[in-house]
Amino acid sequence: MSWLDWLRKQVTANDLERETPRPAAATASSATEDDPSDLPAPDDSNVPSELAGLDFYSAIAAHQRWKNRLKDVVRGQSQEALDPAVVGRCDACALGQWLAAQQSDLRISPELMTRLNEEHAQFHKLAAEVIRLSDQGLHQQALDALRTDAPYNRCSHRVTKLLSQIYFELSEFHKPDLRP
Repeated sequence: MSWLDWLRKQVTANDLERETPRPAAATASSATEDDPSDLPAPDDSNVPSELAGLDFYSAIAAHQRWKNRLKDVVRGQSQEALDPAVVGRCDACALGQWLAAQQSDLRISPELMTRLNEEHAQFHKLAAEVIRLSDQGLHQQALDALRTDAPYNRCSHRVTKLLSQIYFELSEFHKPDLRP
């Protein structure tokens, strides 16, 4: 699947399907839709991953990698020290900084920008909560918060979907003029 097809799939994904809780046995160890290996690299120089100052591929991949980083920390499989106060800041990552700079970009639907800002802030808040649970020794609760049917995962999918939608909105303004 190409990068562009993957983005289209994110835009057309049924939110209700993603938010419907699955049986615990089906979600505990299954591969999830936010597995970074699912995201194909941009494969066509005519389909840029960077538009309006944001590398959409890198922003999506970075947010998808968070789940694995959090799992590794909770399981004690990483020496990475994550501070919930830092992780909880949605303005500390490249996407958050881009969002702050794009508030007046008329090429992007204000509704989409508002939704992405809200979901992105919630994503960081939920990631910080996983770290807090782990820091308190509540490792199983922290892992449960990362399950496929948990709010963190659903929020992560909404961030990806909104980024994909904004990518397509912006790409409309970057199409080459094919007139003779």
